[in-house]
Amino acid sequence: MSKNMAVLDENKNVLNIIVCEDNQQENSFLISYTHENPAYIGGDYLDEYFYPPKPFVSWVRNKGNWEAPTPRPEEGLWNWNEATLSWVEEELPAE
Repeated sequence: MSKNMAVLDENKNVLNIIVCEDNQQENSFLISYTHENPAYIGGDYLDEYFYPPKPFVSWVRNKGNWEAPTPRPEEGLWNWNEATLSWVEEELPAE
């Protein structure tokens, strides 16, 4: 059996993702990850969570995810506008 491991640098940035034997021990530079908490090359590891690369400067961490400073509206298609720190509704082309 094998397990997925993230290779970290001294700042806990994810450098690589590898597959190891089950008996491979974790350490400060080699941490296992799961489908529920996946590692991302270019992301990082903090407080038991792997994070993908930060999408926008204003976004904050929340248990393995990045969140905008304001919640995205539920209806419609929205894109984040970092300059205005707001969601902008995407206009669909006319048919």
